Amino acid sequence: METILFQPLIVPAKTAVLLVFVPDSLTQQIVVNRLLERVGAELGDVVRITRVDQVVHPEVVRSFGVQQLPSFILLRQGAEIWRHNGLPDLADLMRLLTERLQEATNW
Repeated sequence: METILFQPLIVPAKTAVLLVFVPDSLTQQIVVNRLLERVGAELGDVVRITRVDQVVHPEVVRSFGVQQLPSFILLRQGAEIWRHNGLPDLADLMRLLTERLQEATNW
């Protein structure tokens, strides 16, 4: 029997995690991917972006209570600090993420 070992996701405490719940529509996935590339380029190591595909991980989508796709959930040290349902434009997304990250570091 073949054993598959999974490596844990290790994220430094100062790094926030942006969970992006993506729909199964190829067109929307392309749009979301382009948006995430820009966000990743802007925020670098401040945020770790993790895509959650509803088809591959429906249990994760349910566990976060996601009702609309795409959805964005920002976590800091395991706690949800921000959520957005729907597809924001890049400027709005960057502004919202930056504000929440600044607030989170002032805890």
